[in-house]
Amino acid sequence: QVEVLDGGRAEPWDVAPGGLPPASVGERRDVAARRLVRRSAPGPGPAESTGESGLSLIVAAPRDGLAVYAPVADTAGPWIASGTPHLYAGVIEATGVVGPLVLPGGTGCAGCLELHRADRDPQWPRMLAQWRSGRRGAVPACDLGLATAVAGLAAAHALAFLDGDLPASTGTRWEAALPLLDWRSEQIGPHADCSCGAAGGAGGAGAFGGVPAQDTMAG
Repeated sequence: QVEVLDGGRAEPWDVAPGGLPPASVGERRDVAARRLVRRSAPGPGPAESTGESGLSLIVAAPRDGLAVYAPVADTAGPWIASGTPHLYAGVIEATGVVGPLVLPGGTGCAGCLELHRADRDPQWPRMLAQWRSGRRGAVPACDLGLATAVAGLAAAHALAFLDGDLPASTGTRWEAALPLLDWRSEQIGPHADCSCGAAGGAGGAGAFGGVPAQDTMAG
């Protein structure tokens, strides 16, 4: 089962191969995306849940690429508190980002990422504040081929996780830049000063245990 949270209406620049079709222009983005999911998986829907089971995975793919390149820790606060795994994916200018897949209490989170960067570069917090407060255009530049590659890799990692595996983005950030699309990785370890508590956990990602295999196309 896929729940889509998005705002606004589909615009012509949202149309993409494997994504929203031209007929979706003008529709609410969340409605159009749900229809696309149903078209991609036309089989019977999942059985109705009788309990209050939480989400198995959140894929955070904001339209603003800066929110993926330098995610705001407070945004993920409720996900950390509820123990909900979440995967970041997006494009900022000519760079695509997939990861990290955060396993609360087991791997580094958005807060850990920001603290590690500040350790390496004391000017990072000031520069980040300037980026976040700066005026950005309503339609960020985004290369369609790069966005498609990022979406495909993110979907593959999400499905692998839902099938009970730990994909390569677990606690790791993957980046690729145009024009070569040479993927490179950066491990995001827990930071001792982060309130997420992962630094005090035992066993890292392996201790999380993943999730029980879900009913996906792979199983």
